[in-house]
Amino acid sequence: MPALCPLIPTTISMTLKVNLLTLTAVRLQELFSKRLLTSRRAVELYLAQIDKHNHNGLQLNAIISVADRADILQRAELLDRERAQGKIRGPLHGVPVIIKDICVTQNMPSTCGSYAFKCGEAKVDAHIIGTLNDAGLIIIAKANLSELGNAKGDHLMAGWSPVGGQTKNPHVEGDIPLGAPYLTSWGPAGSSSGSATAVAAGFSPISLGTELEGSITWPAARAGLYAIKLTPDSVDQHGFLPCAKGFDCTGPYGKTTADVAILSAIIQLLRPDHYLPLATSWHGLKLGFVEPTLWRSAADVVEEVDGFLQQTDSAMFAASEAIAEQGARVVKSIPLPTWGEITSSMPDLDDMGDLFAYQMKLSWPGFLALLEGTPQTVEDLIDWNKAHADLEFTPRDNNQRVLEKIRDSTMTQEQYDRNVKALREAARGAIHRVLYDYDVDVILAPCDSRLNSVAAAAGYPLGNLPLGYADFNGRGFSLHVIAPAGEEAKIFQVMSAWEATFPDNVRPPRALVGQ
Repeated sequence: MPALCPLIPTTISMTLKVNLLTLTAVRLQELFSKRLLTSRRAVELYLAQIDKHNHNGLQLNAIISVADRADILQRAELLDRERAQGKIRGPLHGVPVIIKDICVTQNMPSTCGSYAFKCGEAKVDAHIIGTLNDAGLIIIAKANLSELGNAKGDHLMAGWSPVGGQTKNPHVEGDIPLGAPYLTSWGPAGSSSGSATAVAAGFSPISLGTELEGSITWPAARAGLYAIKLTPDSVDQHGFLPCAKGFDCTGPYGKTTADVAILSAIIQLLRPDHYLPLATSWHGLKLGFVEPTLWRSAADVVEEVDGFLQQTDSAMFAASEAIAEQGARVVKSIPLPTWGEITSSMPDLDDMGDLFAYQMKLSWPGFLALLEGTPQTVEDLIDWNKAHADLEFTPRDNNQRVLEKIRDSTMTQEQYDRNVKALREAARGAIHRVLYDYDVDVILAPCDSRLNSVAAAAGYPLGNLPLGYADFNGRGFSLHVIAPAGEEAKIFQVMSAWEATFPDNVRPPRALVGQ
Protein backbone atom coordinates (compact mmCIF):
# COMPACT_ATOMS: atom_id res chain seq x y z
CA MET A 1 0.00 0.00 0.00
CA PRO A 2 1.27 3.54 -0.72
CA ALA A 3 2.29 5.73 2.19
CA LEU A 4 -0.53 8.16 2.97
CA CYS A 5 -0.25 11.46 4.76
CA PRO A 6 -2.85 12.44 7.37
CA LEU A 7 -6.30 13.45 6.20
CA ILE A 8 -6.29 17.08 5.19
CA PRO A 9 -9.29 19.34 5.89
CA THR A 10 -9.93 21.79 3.05
CA THR A 11 -11.96 24.90 2.53
CA ILE A 12 -14.81 22.95 0.92
CA SER A 13 -15.28 20.48 3.77
CA MET A 14 -13.69 17.52 2.04
CA THR A 15 -10.87 15.26 3.02
CA LEU A 16 -8.01 14.32 0.75
CA LYS A 17 -5.33 11.68 1.00
CA VAL A 18 -2.01 12.55 -0.62
CA ASN A 19 1.14 10.50 -0.95
CA LEU A 20 4.18 12.73 -0.65
CA LEU A 21 6.35 9.96 -2.11
CA THR A 22 4.51 10.15 -5.45
CA LEU A 23 3.02 13.66 -5.45
CA THR A 24 4.35 15.81 -8.29
CA ALA A 25 4.44 19.57 -8.74
CA VAL A 26 1.96 19.42 -11.63
CA ARG A 27 -0.45 17.29 -9.61
CA LEU A 28 -0.02 19.60 -6.62
CA GLN A 29 -0.99 22.53 -8.81
CA GLU A 30 -4.13 20.68 -9.88
CA LEU A 31 -5.08 20.17 -6.23
CA PHE A 32 -4.54 23.85 -5.54
CA SER A 33 -6.62 24.87 -8.55
CA LYS A 34 -9.52 22.62 -7.49
CA ARG A 35 -9.35 24.00 -3.93
CA LEU A 36 -8.63 20.54 -2.58
CA LEU A 37 -5.41 21.66 -0.95
CA THR A 38 -3.75 24.93 0.04
CA SER A 39 -0.11 25.91 -0.31
CA ARG A 40 0.02 26.44 3.45
CA ARG A 41 -1.11 22.87 4.11
CA ALA A 42 1.30 21.50 1.52
CA VAL A 43 4.19 23.31 3.22
CA GLU A 44 3.13 21.91 6.59
CA LEU A 45 3.09 18.38 5.20
CA TYR A 46 6.52 18.64 3.59
CA LEU A 47 8.02 20.16 6.73
CA ALA A 48 6.55 17.29 8.74
CA GLN A 49 8.12 14.77 6.37
CA ILE A 50 11.49 16.49 6.71
CA ASP A 51 11.18 16.44 10.48
CA LYS A 52 10.24 12.77 10.39
CA HIS A 53 13.10 11.44 8.28
CA ASN A 54 15.90 13.97 7.91
CA HIS A 55 17.60 13.72 11.32
CA ASN A 56 15.01 11.35 12.78
CA GLY A 57 13.50 8.16 11.36
CA LEU A 58 15.67 7.00 8.46
CA GLN A 59 18.14 9.82 9.20
CA LEU A 60 18.62 10.66 5.54
CA ASN A 61 20.56 13.88 6.24
CA ALA A 62 19.30 15.40 2.99
CA ILE A 63 18.62 18.84 4.44
CA ILE A 64 21.15 21.22 5.99
CA SER A 65 18.75 24.01 6.95
CA VAL A 66 15.01 24.66 6.90
CA ALA A 67 13.61 28.13 6.35
CA ASP A 68 11.89 29.84 9.26
CA ARG A 69 8.54 28.11 9.62
CA ALA A 70 6.56 31.26 10.29
CA ASP A 71 8.08 33.02 7.28
CA ILE A 72 7.35 30.29 4.76
CA LEU A 73 3.86 29.69 6.09
CA GLN A 74 3.22 33.40 5.75
CA ARG A 75 4.46 33.28 2.16
CA ALA A 76 2.26 30.24 1.47
CA GLU A 77 -0.76 32.12 2.82
CA LEU A 78 0.08 35.09 0.58
CA LEU A 79 0.20 32.83 -2.45
CA ASP A 80 -3.08 31.20 -1.39
CA ARG A 81 -4.70 34.64 -1.23
CA GLU A 82 -3.32 35.55 -4.63
CA ARG A 83 -4.78 32.34 -6.06
CA ALA A 84 -8.18 33.11 -4.53
CA GLN A 85 -8.02 36.52 -6.19
CA GLY A 86 -7.22 34.97 -9.57
CA LYS A 87 -3.58 36.05 -9.58
CA ILE A 88 -1.52 33.03 -10.63
CA ARG A 89 2.19 33.69 -11.10
CA GLY A 90 2.76 30.56 -13.14
CA PRO A 91 2.35 26.77 -13.25
CA LEU A 92 4.38 26.34 -10.04
CA HIS A 93 2.50 28.97 -8.04
CA GLY A 94 2.55 27.96 -4.38
CA VAL A 95 4.70 24.84 -4.92
CA PRO A 96 7.44 24.07 -2.35
CA VAL A 97 10.99 23.64 -3.65
CA ILE A 98 14.35 22.77 -2.07
CA ILE A 99 17.61 24.28 -3.31
CA LYS A 100 21.16 23.03 -2.95
CA ASP A 101 23.13 24.80 -0.21
CA ILE A 102 25.72 26.10 -2.64
CA CYS A 103 24.33 29.59 -3.15
CA VAL A 104 23.96 32.60 -0.86
CA THR A 105 20.62 33.19 0.86
CA GLN A 106 19.84 35.82 3.44
CA ASN A 107 17.05 33.89 5.16
CA MET A 108 19.00 30.65 5.64
CA PRO A 109 22.67 29.86 6.31
CA SER A 110 24.90 29.66 3.24
CA THR A 111 27.28 26.91 4.33
CA CYS A 112 28.23 24.95 1.21
CA GLY A 113 28.51 22.17 3.80
CA SER A 114 31.49 23.82 5.52
CA TYR A 115 31.71 24.93 9.15
CA ALA A 116 33.90 27.78 7.92
CA PHE A 117 30.78 29.34 6.39
CA LYS A 118 28.17 28.19 8.91
CA CYS A 119 28.19 31.33 11.02
CA GLY A 120 28.67 33.73 8.14
CA GLU A 121 25.98 36.01 6.81
CA ALA A 122 25.14 36.52 3.16
CA LYS A 123 25.13 40.13 2.00
CA VAL A 124 22.73 39.38 -0.85
CA ASP A 125 20.57 36.59 -2.25
CA ALA A 126 21.69 34.63 -5.27
CA HIS A 127 19.83 35.87 -8.34
CA ILE A 128 17.98 32.58 -8.70
CA ILE A 129 16.18 33.25 -5.40
CA GLY A 130 14.35 36.18 -6.95
CA THR A 131 13.55 34.11 -10.03
CA LEU A 132 11.97 31.36 -7.95
CA ASN A 133 10.06 33.80 -5.76
CA ASP A 134 8.74 35.73 -8.75
CA ALA A 135 7.46 32.47 -10.22
CA GLY A 136 5.51 31.79 -7.04
CA LEU A 137 7.59 28.95 -5.62
CA ILE A 138 8.19 28.54 -1.89
CA ILE A 139 11.81 27.77 -0.95
CA ILE A 140 11.41 25.64 2.16
CA ALA A 141 14.92 24.32 2.74
CA LYS A 142 18.51 24.01 1.54
CA ALA A 143 19.90 20.59 0.71
CA ASN A 144 23.01 18.80 1.89
CA LEU A 145 25.83 18.21 -0.59
CA SER A 146 29.37 17.02 -1.00
CA GLU A 147 31.24 19.77 0.82
CA LEU A 148 31.99 22.77 -1.39
CA GLY A 149 30.36 20.93 -4.28
CA ASN A 150 33.11 18.29 -4.15
CA ALA A 151 35.80 20.98 -4.34
CA LYS A 152 37.43 20.36 -0.96
CA GLY A 153 39.32 17.08 -1.00
CA ASP A 154 40.28 14.07 -3.07
CA HIS A 155 37.84 11.13 -3.09
CA LEU A 156 35.82 12.40 -0.12
CA MET A 157 32.60 10.41 0.29
CA ALA A 158 29.93 11.75 -2.05
CA GLY A 159 27.08 13.39 -0.18
CA TRP A 160 29.12 14.04 2.97
CA SER A 161 29.65 17.46 4.47
CA PRO A 162 30.81 18.39 7.97
CA VAL A 163 27.69 20.52 8.54
CA GLY A 164 25.11 18.18 7.04
CA GLY A 165 26.64 14.78 7.73
CA GLN A 166 26.35 11.85 5.33
CA THR A 167 23.40 12.04 2.97
CA LYS A 168 21.81 8.64 2.43
CA ASN A 169 20.06 7.16 -0.58
CA PRO A 170 16.51 6.35 0.61
CA HIS A 171 16.37 3.35 -1.73
CA VAL A 172 19.34 1.72 0.04
CA GLU A 173 18.92 0.38 3.56
CA GLY A 174 21.84 0.46 5.96
CA ASP A 175 24.99 2.53 6.22
CA ILE A 176 27.81 2.91 3.73
CA PRO A 177 30.37 0.10 4.33
CA LEU A 178 33.77 0.99 5.71
CA GLY A 179 36.34 1.27 2.96
CA ALA A 180 33.77 1.84 0.22
CA PRO A 181 34.83 4.04 -2.72
CA TYR A 182 33.56 7.61 -2.81
CA LEU A 183 30.84 6.92 -5.39
CA THR A 184 29.88 3.61 -3.83
CA SER A 185 26.60 1.99 -4.82
CA TRP A 186 25.63 2.15 -1.14
CA GLY A 187 25.79 5.95 -1.21
CA PRO A 188 23.77 8.71 -2.88
CA ALA A 189 26.55 9.85 -5.28
CA GLY A 190 27.15 13.59 -5.46
CA SER A 191 27.56 16.40 -5.17
CA SER A 192 23.84 17.34 -5.32
CA SER A 193 23.05 14.39 -3.08
CA GLY A 194 20.58 16.06 -0.75
CA SER A 195 18.59 17.58 -3.61
CA ALA A 196 17.99 14.11 -5.08
CA THR A 197 17.30 12.33 -1.80
CA ALA A 198 14.88 15.10 -0.77
CA VAL A 199 12.61 14.57 -3.78
CA ALA A 200 12.76 10.77 -3.56
CA ALA A 201 11.91 10.91 0.16
CA GLY A 202 8.94 13.24 -0.24
CA PHE A 203 10.59 16.29 1.34
CA SER A 204 9.47 18.38 -1.65
CA PRO A 205 8.07 17.59 -5.11
CA ILE A 206 10.98 19.30 -6.92
CA SER A 207 14.46 20.54 -6.11
CA LEU A 208 17.51 22.15 -7.68
CA GLY A 209 21.08 20.92 -7.90
CA THR A 210 24.21 21.98 -9.72
CA GLU A 211 26.56 19.94 -11.88
CA LEU A 212 30.06 20.20 -13.20
CA GLU A 213 30.71 16.49 -13.80
CA GLY A 214 27.81 14.27 -12.77
CA SER A 215 26.72 16.20 -9.67
CA ILE A 216 23.05 16.27 -10.74
CA THR A 217 22.79 13.21 -12.94
CA TRP A 218 24.63 10.66 -10.78
CA PRO A 219 22.47 11.34 -7.68
CA ALA A 220 19.38 11.33 -9.92
CA ALA A 221 20.31 7.86 -11.12
CA ARG A 222 20.76 6.55 -7.58
CA ALA A 223 17.46 8.09 -6.43
CA GLY A 224 15.45 6.97 -9.49
CA LEU A 225 14.42 10.47 -10.63
CA TYR A 226 14.17 12.54 -13.76
CA ALA A 227 16.70 15.36 -13.82
CA ILE A 228 18.76 17.50 -16.14
CA LYS A 229 21.94 19.51 -16.12
CA LEU A 230 21.01 22.45 -18.32
CA THR A 231 23.29 23.99 -20.93
CA PRO A 232 26.15 25.80 -19.16
CA ASP A 233 25.59 29.57 -18.93
CA SER A 234 21.85 29.20 -19.62
CA VAL A 235 21.01 29.91 -15.95
CA ASP A 236 22.06 32.99 -13.98
CA GLN A 237 24.34 31.56 -11.27
CA HIS A 238 25.40 34.80 -9.63
CA GLY A 239 25.69 34.04 -5.94
CA PHE A 240 26.65 30.38 -6.44
CA LEU A 241 29.98 28.96 -5.34
CA PRO A 242 31.65 28.94 -8.76
CA CYS A 243 32.89 25.75 -10.36
CA ALA A 244 33.88 26.49 -13.94
CA LYS A 245 32.11 28.93 -16.23
CA GLY A 246 31.13 27.30 -19.49
CA PHE A 247 31.28 23.83 -17.91
CA ASP A 248 28.81 23.75 -15.01
CA CYS A 249 25.14 24.62 -14.61
CA THR A 250 22.05 24.34 -12.43
CA GLY A 251 19.23 21.86 -13.06
CA PRO A 252 16.06 20.42 -11.50
CA TYR A 253 15.01 17.08 -10.03
CA GLY A 254 11.48 15.69 -10.24
CA LYS A 255 9.43 12.54 -10.46
CA THR A 256 8.10 13.46 -13.91
CA THR A 257 9.44 15.06 -17.06
CA ALA A 258 6.83 17.82 -16.88
CA ASP A 259 8.01 18.94 -13.44
CA VAL A 260 11.63 19.05 -14.61
CA ALA A 261 10.82 20.77 -17.91
CA ILE A 262 8.68 23.50 -16.35
CA LEU A 263 11.18 24.33 -13.61
CA SER A 264 14.00 24.30 -16.18
CA ALA A 265 12.23 26.88 -18.30
CA ILE A 266 11.57 29.07 -15.26
CA ILE A 267 15.19 29.20 -14.12
CA GLN A 268 16.34 29.77 -17.71
CA LEU A 269 14.03 32.81 -17.79
CA LEU A 270 11.95 31.30 -20.58
CA ARG A 271 8.19 30.97 -20.74
CA PRO A 272 7.22 28.18 -18.31
CA ASP A 273 5.67 26.23 -21.18
CA HIS A 274 8.73 26.63 -23.40
CA TYR A 275 9.42 22.88 -23.49
CA LEU A 276 5.75 21.89 -23.71
CA PRO A 277 3.91 19.97 -25.06
CA LEU A 278 5.91 16.86 -24.33
CA ALA A 279 6.09 13.72 -26.45
CA THR A 280 4.06 10.66 -25.58
CA SER A 281 5.33 8.48 -28.42
CA TRP A 282 8.68 7.59 -29.97
CA HIS A 283 7.79 8.42 -33.56
CA GLY A 284 10.34 10.80 -35.04
CA LEU A 285 12.85 10.36 -32.22
CA LYS A 286 16.33 9.08 -33.09
CA LEU A 287 18.62 7.65 -30.40
CA GLY A 288 22.15 6.30 -30.36
CA PHE A 289 23.27 3.91 -27.61
CA VAL A 290 26.94 3.44 -26.75
CA GLU A 291 28.48 0.04 -26.23
CA PRO A 292 28.16 -0.22 -22.42
CA THR A 293 31.24 -2.38 -21.91
CA LEU A 294 33.36 0.56 -23.10
CA TRP A 295 31.75 2.95 -20.62
CA ARG A 296 32.52 1.61 -17.15
CA SER A 297 33.75 3.33 -14.02
CA ALA A 298 36.93 2.22 -12.31
CA ALA A 299 36.61 0.03 -9.22
CA ASP A 300 38.09 2.77 -7.02
CA VAL A 301 35.17 5.00 -8.06
CA VAL A 302 32.26 2.52 -7.97
CA GLU A 303 32.93 -0.97 -6.61
CA GLU A 304 32.25 -3.99 -8.80
CA VAL A 305 29.33 -6.12 -7.62
CA ASP A 306 28.73 -9.57 -9.07
CA GLY A 307 25.86 -9.55 -11.52
CA PHE A 308 25.14 -5.81 -11.38
CA LEU A 309 26.66 -4.83 -14.71
CA GLN A 310 24.88 -7.74 -16.35
CA GLN A 311 21.62 -6.46 -14.86
CA THR A 312 22.17 -2.90 -16.07
CA ASP A 313 23.32 -3.98 -19.54
CA SER A 314 20.32 -6.30 -19.93
CA ALA A 315 17.96 -3.52 -18.86
CA MET A 316 19.54 -1.13 -21.36
CA PHE A 317 19.26 -3.62 -24.21
CA ALA A 318 15.65 -4.45 -23.32
CA ALA A 319 14.75 -0.75 -23.19
CA SER A 320 16.34 -0.08 -26.57
CA GLU A 321 14.37 -2.95 -28.10
CA ALA A 322 11.13 -1.74 -26.52
CA ILE A 323 11.42 1.80 -27.81
CA ALA A 324 12.49 0.62 -31.26
CA GLU A 325 9.34 -1.50 -31.43
CA GLN A 326 7.34 1.62 -30.57
CA GLY A 327 8.67 3.67 -33.46
CA ALA A 328 12.00 5.20 -32.40
CA ARG A 329 15.06 5.02 -34.61
CA VAL A 330 17.60 3.16 -32.46
CA VAL A 331 21.26 2.70 -33.31
CA LYS A 332 23.23 0.44 -30.98
CA SER A 333 26.94 0.47 -30.14
CA ILE A 334 27.64 3.85 -31.68
CA PRO A 335 31.40 4.51 -31.59
CA LEU A 336 31.54 7.57 -29.36
CA PRO A 337 35.21 8.10 -28.50
CA THR A 338 36.02 7.23 -24.89
CA TRP A 339 36.77 9.83 -22.26
CA GLY A 340 40.45 8.99 -22.38
CA GLU A 341 40.54 9.58 -26.12
CA ILE A 342 38.82 12.94 -25.72
CA THR A 343 41.07 14.22 -22.92
CA SER A 344 44.20 13.23 -24.83
CA SER A 345 43.42 16.19 -27.11
CA MET A 346 44.70 18.65 -24.49
CA PRO A 347 48.25 19.63 -25.45
CA ASP A 348 49.55 20.35 -21.94
CA LEU A 349 47.24 18.57 -19.49
CA ASP A 350 46.06 15.07 -18.61
CA ASP A 351 43.29 16.08 -16.19
CA MET A 352 40.35 18.36 -17.00
CA GLY A 353 40.29 19.17 -13.29
CA ASP A 354 43.38 21.34 -13.75
CA LEU A 355 41.23 23.70 -15.82
CA PHE A 356 38.66 23.89 -13.06
CA ALA A 357 41.27 24.59 -10.39
CA TYR A 358 42.49 27.58 -12.41
CA GLN A 359 38.96 28.93 -12.82
CA MET A 360 38.14 28.49 -9.14
CA LYS A 361 41.31 30.32 -8.10
CA LEU A 362 40.11 33.31 -10.10
CA SER A 363 36.40 33.18 -9.27
CA TRP A 364 36.16 32.13 -5.62
CA PRO A 365 37.26 35.48 -4.13
CA GLY A 366 34.20 37.10 -5.72
CA PHE A 367 31.90 34.54 -4.08
CA LEU A 368 33.62 34.76 -0.70
CA ALA A 369 33.14 38.52 -0.77
CA LEU A 370 29.36 37.93 -0.72
CA LEU A 371 29.70 36.50 2.81
CA GLU A 372 30.56 38.28 6.05
CA GLY A 373 32.31 36.58 8.96
CA THR A 374 33.92 33.84 6.83
CA PRO A 375 37.32 33.19 5.26
CA GLN A 376 37.83 35.57 2.34
CA THR A 377 40.50 33.70 0.38
CA VAL A 378 41.21 30.09 -0.50
CA GLU A 379 44.34 30.29 1.63
CA ASP A 380 42.28 31.48 4.60
CA LEU A 381 39.81 28.62 4.09
CA ILE A 382 42.61 26.04 4.04
CA ASP A 383 44.07 27.50 7.22
CA TRP A 384 40.64 27.61 8.90
CA ASN A 385 40.11 23.94 8.15
CA LYS A 386 43.49 23.06 9.61
CA ALA A 387 42.72 25.03 12.76
CA HIS A 388 39.33 23.32 13.11
CA ALA A 389 40.29 19.83 12.02
CA ASP A 390 38.00 18.31 14.63
CA LEU A 391 35.02 19.84 12.79
CA GLU A 392 36.19 19.59 9.19
CA PHE A 393 37.78 16.15 8.92
CA THR A 394 36.97 12.55 9.76
CA PRO A 395 39.23 9.49 9.67
CA ARG A 396 37.90 8.76 6.18
CA ASP A 397 37.30 12.26 4.80
CA ASN A 398 40.60 13.62 5.90
CA ASN A 399 42.13 15.84 3.23
CA GLN A 400 41.66 19.12 1.37
CA ARG A 401 43.81 18.35 -1.64
CA VAL A 402 41.41 20.00 -4.10
CA LEU A 403 41.54 23.27 -2.17
CA GLU A 404 45.33 23.02 -2.13
CA LYS A 405 45.30 22.38 -5.87
CA ILE A 406 43.22 25.52 -6.37
CA ARG A 407 45.62 27.54 -4.19
CA ASP A 408 48.68 26.19 -5.97
CA SER A 409 47.48 26.50 -9.56
CA THR A 410 50.10 28.28 -11.69
CA MET A 411 48.25 28.00 -14.97
CA THR A 412 48.26 31.06 -17.22
CA GLN A 413 45.28 32.36 -19.15
CA GLU A 414 47.03 31.43 -22.38
CA GLN A 415 47.51 27.84 -21.22
CA TYR A 416 43.92 27.69 -20.07
CA ASP A 417 42.54 29.00 -23.35
CA ARG A 418 44.70 26.65 -25.42
CA ASN A 419 43.68 23.54 -23.53
CA VAL A 420 40.00 24.45 -23.24
CA LYS A 421 39.87 25.08 -26.99
CA ALA A 422 41.43 21.70 -27.76
CA LEU A 423 39.26 19.82 -25.26
CA ARG A 424 36.03 21.50 -26.32
CA GLU A 425 36.71 20.90 -30.00
CA ALA A 426 37.49 17.24 -29.32
CA ALA A 427 34.38 16.67 -27.20
CA ARG A 428 32.02 18.49 -29.52
CA GLY A 429 33.58 16.96 -32.59
CA ALA A 430 33.20 13.45 -31.15
CA ILE A 431 29.53 14.04 -30.34
CA HIS A 432 28.60 15.69 -33.63
CA ARG A 433 30.34 13.08 -35.76
CA VAL A 434 28.24 10.40 -34.12
CA LEU A 435 25.03 12.43 -34.40
CA TYR A 436 25.67 13.09 -38.10
CA ASP A 437 27.18 9.78 -39.19
CA TYR A 438 24.48 7.68 -37.51
CA ASP A 439 21.56 10.09 -37.99
CA VAL A 440 20.59 10.33 -34.35
CA ASP A 441 19.47 13.29 -32.20
CA VAL A 442 20.84 12.22 -28.81
CA ILE A 443 23.36 9.80 -27.32
CA LEU A 444 22.64 7.49 -24.37
CA ALA A 445 25.12 5.79 -22.03
CA PRO A 446 25.03 4.00 -18.65
CA CYS A 447 24.80 6.26 -15.61
CA ASP A 448 27.99 5.01 -13.93
CA SER A 449 30.14 6.25 -16.80
CA ARG A 450 32.05 9.33 -17.94
CA LEU A 451 29.35 10.64 -20.29
CA ASN A 452 28.89 13.40 -17.68
CA SER A 453 32.53 14.38 -18.25
CA VAL A 454 31.99 14.45 -22.01
CA ALA A 455 28.99 16.74 -21.47
CA ALA A 456 31.05 19.04 -19.26
CA ALA A 457 33.93 19.17 -21.74
CA ALA A 458 31.54 19.97 -24.58
CA GLY A 459 29.41 22.42 -22.58
CA TYR A 460 26.27 20.40 -23.38
CA PRO A 461 23.14 19.49 -21.37
CA LEU A 462 22.75 16.03 -19.86
CA GLY A 463 19.55 14.31 -18.72
CA ASN A 464 18.77 11.30 -16.55
CA LEU A 465 16.40 8.48 -17.57
CA PRO A 466 15.49 6.10 -14.71
CA LEU A 467 16.00 2.50 -15.84
CA GLY A 468 15.78 0.16 -12.85
CA TYR A 469 16.88 -0.77 -9.34
CA ALA A 470 19.78 -3.00 -8.35
CA ASP A 471 18.91 -6.51 -7.24
CA PHE A 472 21.68 -6.48 -4.64
CA ASN A 473 20.72 -3.36 -2.66
CA GLY A 474 17.93 -1.39 -4.34
CA ARG A 475 19.98 1.56 -5.63
CA GLY A 476 18.63 3.13 -8.77
CA PHE A 477 20.40 2.96 -12.11
CA SER A 478 19.72 4.95 -15.23
CA LEU A 479 20.80 5.99 -18.66
CA HIS A 480 22.23 9.44 -19.27
CA VAL A 481 21.28 11.30 -22.43
CA ILE A 482 23.25 14.10 -24.08
CA ALA A 483 22.28 16.62 -26.76
CA PRO A 484 24.02 19.70 -28.19
CA ALA A 485 24.02 23.05 -26.40
CA GLY A 486 20.62 24.71 -26.28
CA GLU A 487 18.82 21.55 -27.39
CA GLU A 488 17.27 20.60 -24.07
CA ALA A 489 13.98 20.21 -25.94
CA LYS A 490 15.33 17.02 -27.57
CA ILE A 491 16.26 15.62 -24.17
CA PHE A 492 12.83 16.44 -22.77
CA GLN A 493 11.07 14.78 -25.70
CA VAL A 494 13.10 11.61 -25.18
CA MET A 495 12.58 11.85 -21.41
CA SER A 496 8.82 12.21 -21.77
CA ALA A 497 8.48 9.32 -24.24
CA TRP A 498 10.64 7.27 -21.86
CA GLU A 499 8.32 8.11 -18.98
CA ALA A 500 5.25 7.11 -21.02
CA THR A 501 6.88 3.80 -21.99
CA PHE A 502 8.30 2.93 -18.57
CA PRO A 503 5.89 4.49 -16.05
CA ASP A 504 7.06 2.30 -13.18
CA ASN A 505 10.73 3.30 -13.38
CA VAL A 506 10.17 6.00 -10.75
CA ARG A 507 8.96 4.42 -7.55
CA PRO A 508 8.84 5.25 -3.82
CA PRO A 509 11.70 3.99 -1.67
CA ARG A 510 10.71 0.70 -0.05
CA ALA A 511 11.88 1.82 3.38
CA LEU A 512 9.52 4.80 3.31
CA VAL A 513 6.40 3.06 2.04
CA GLY A 514 4.05 2.69 4.98
CA GLN A 515 6.02 5.14 7.14
